Amino acid sequence: MNVLRRENMKEFIRQHGIVSLRELSQQFPDVSVMTLHRDLNYLASMGDVQRVRGGAKFIGEAQDTADDISNKSAKDIVAQKAVDFVREGSAIYLDCGTTMMELAKIIPDMYLNVVTCGANVAMEVAKKIHPTVNLCGGVLNRNNLSTTGNFAEIILSQINIDVAFVSAAGYSIEGGFTCGFESQASFRRLLLEKARSVIVLLDSSKLGRMLPFTFADMKDIDYLISDKPLPQSILDLAAANNVQIL
Repeated sequence: MNVLRRENMKEFIRQHGIVSLRELSQQFPDVSVMTLHRDLNYLASMGDVQRVRGGAKFIGEAQDTADDISNKSAKDIVAQKAVDFVREGSAIYLDCGTTMMELAKIIPDMYLNVVTCGANVAMEVAKKIHPTVNLCGGVLNRNNLSTTGNFAEIILSQINIDVAFVSAAGYSIEGGFTCGFESQASFRRLLLEKARSVIVLLDSSKLGRMLPFTFADMKDIDYLISDKPLPQSILDLAAANNVQIL
């Protein structure tokens, strides 16, 4: 129940703005202080909170009920653009990461086959009634609750994907779409082979970053969704490879 507890903890911090470890201990009395520290470190690694002396403060965007997309966070903007590609009856892949969590939240409750390597993404989609959730098993990354490795790739190899929503930790023209672990890169390379259509979700904070492992170049994808206008050099490269920018 780590995922549910961390979601409840994030919501508690969001509501209070800043909380102490003592307040969290009172709110979650069945959890050890060491576990609370691990949960806070996880939420900090996902960009939801910032660790402060004796506790944490919320740094994510508060929920915005306005219709104007310009008031939403970068991840919300990307997710709102991406959800238009979700069609009832299709098989879609949702990658791991905070942007995918935002997309999972707003996917309509319709008949879908959802494939994911993100345990938290799977649980978010499972809150809906109609989608079928297929979780690729494998080695669990405790930082982002994703699974990779041989088992995950064996499962993925047996599934047909209509649309793959893929995240990247960084993008640069020289390095392409990159991530921090070879197992993630290997899994995503297979995903790109299996999917009919590949959509990379990339908020503007990832532009210019180059992590150790490249899993795709511009020629390997069909759509690139970002929250802000992209540099002309990237637009030109996308146009040359028939990639649509949203």
